[in-house]
Amino acid sequence: MTEIKLVREGKTEFFVPSSLELKKEGPGKKGKFGFYNPAMAESRDISVAVVRAMLNESTKELKVLDGLSSVGARGLRIANESDGEFKVILNDWNERAMEIARKSIEHNDLRNVETRCENLNILLCKEKFNYIDIDPFGSPIPYVSMAVRSILPGGILAFTATDTATLCGVYRKTCLRRYSAEPLRTWAMHEIGLRILMGYIIKEGARFERALYPILSYSRNYYMRVYFRVKNGARRADRLLENISLTKALDFNFKPREVGPLWLGELHDRDFLLSVKRAAKDVELSNRKEVGKLLDRCLEETGMPPFFYDIDALSSYFRKSPPKISRMMRLLEKEGFRVSRTHFRDTSFKTDAPLDEVIKAFRDLTI
Repeated sequence: MTEIKLVREGKTEFFVPSSLELKKEGPGKKGKFGFYNPAMAESRDISVAVVRAMLNESTKELKVLDGLSSVGARGLRIANESDGEFKVILNDWNERAMEIARKSIEHNDLRNVETRCENLNILLCKEKFNYIDIDPFGSPIPYVSMAVRSILPGGILAFTATDTATLCGVYRKTCLRRYSAEPLRTWAMHEIGLRILMGYIIKEGARFERALYPILSYSRNYYMRVYFRVKNGARRADRLLENISLTKALDFNFKPREVGPLWLGELHDRDFLLSVKRAAKDVELSNRKEVGKLLDRCLEETGMPPFFYDIDALSSYFRKSPPKISRMMRLLEKEGFRVSRTHFRDTSFKTDAPLDEVIKAFRDLTI
């Protein structure tokens, strides 16, 4: 048996390989005995809140899959920190990781958890689930097609993408090859990349007459995270496809550049976000202030148009000291435009004001 040590996250204790170097930042490194990255605790916090919100609205037993679970941190937390009728399946092809996961199941005396040691796509061919969570190294693309077919109607699909350099335009050709979309390196590159990812997944769902409605989508440092509510129906899927197209985004010189195709609809569902916020109150969060801020910013940006402006980018281009973002927002609101903060950057804001009005407001504040 691999040497293991006990760690605690949220309200759950579980085992990880003793050889793992546990860092609080960065994507982490994959080990031959299993993987666990403490820096992703916030992501798992939110997963627990999402499943709790889902269980609160359900009247039947749910089947939850942690598809690439490694030592099982996400699935174990969902099983141990949620209430209701549900079963969690931990799956990973790494047999040693599954051995460690089974030790954690026993340690927590969890009766609602099973393990599988299979190729994820084969498992998705054989079983159906109400909630599927896929958190791979790199892109989730190899698993999207089978996942959208394996999710039960009304269920939730969750994907992580850590190939952010590709989605944000550092590796343009890779993005074109992998996602069939044009990215752009600019201040809004994380939103552009997130929308490229969403557009790809929604189109893949439509291939199988499944409509994937975004309920929560966000970008954090080195990863992107998307949640979809899935419903059956070709017409529903067709209506979603109307929100996927090429569009223009501003580069660092404030010139419009073509990007996409990408998702141009809502990033979040307001009602579901409110349910997640309520559910999060009962979750032991790694950083309650930061998770609360993220969910509040996501709520604030619902109903706002795609992309955003950045105070620092404006200041750099016009070679002026940046004004306070609150002053900029108040001035635009005074002119009759809608304005909100955004979760993507603390120095950024969304608005329906056209570029010339944004520039005018900036100049008025930096004379």
